[in-house]
Amino acid sequence: MIRSDKNFWALALALGLVMFVTRVGHFGEYGGPPDASWAVFFLAGLWLRDARMFPAFFALGWGADLAAFSLGTPNLAFSPAYLFLLPAYGALWAAGQWVASRAEHRLPRVAAAVLGSAAVAFTVANLGMYLMAPPAASTGLGSFAAQVAGWFPGYLLTMSVYVASGLLIAALLSVRRSALAQR
Repeated sequence: MIRSDKNFWALALALGLVMFVTRVGHFGEYGGPPDASWAVFFLAGLWLRDARMFPAFFALGWGADLAAFSLGTPNLAFSPAYLFLLPAYGALWAAGQWVASRAEHRLPRVAAAVLGSAAVAFTVANLGMYLMAPPAASTGLGSFAAQVAGWFPGYLLTMSVYVASGLLIAALLSVRRSALAQR
């Protein structure tokens, strides 16, 4: 069944565009904004909720990565480890759905969901790199974990800023919509 809700598709398109534009240069070679993918999967779970959209967003991320690789981005991440992004992104999507299933989206609940899902996504994605990408597998797990652990605060900050920005924009649009309805 295809949804006909214009807001649903407009939101899906907006989230997809943000992910594609930020992901193509997410290694920083092109001076673009940081990758918004983690926040997009979280917000899509929160707002779209339709699990059938998850594969579409994953395919979009894969397509953006192929575009980035064709522009010269190092493709170390494009190995069998890439499959670990399915459960990593799934955790982000599920956390967004968990927040959506609550009557109120209170800040502590959203913050806990962002932190918890980011930790799971980071761990799963990096475990995939350790297990499946040959250069990383040459070190011990403890050594590898120590090498990558310092990256987590940056990933968490980036996701948090994008999620907060998305929620702020949604709140402002809601206030504007309410004001227009009262006229």
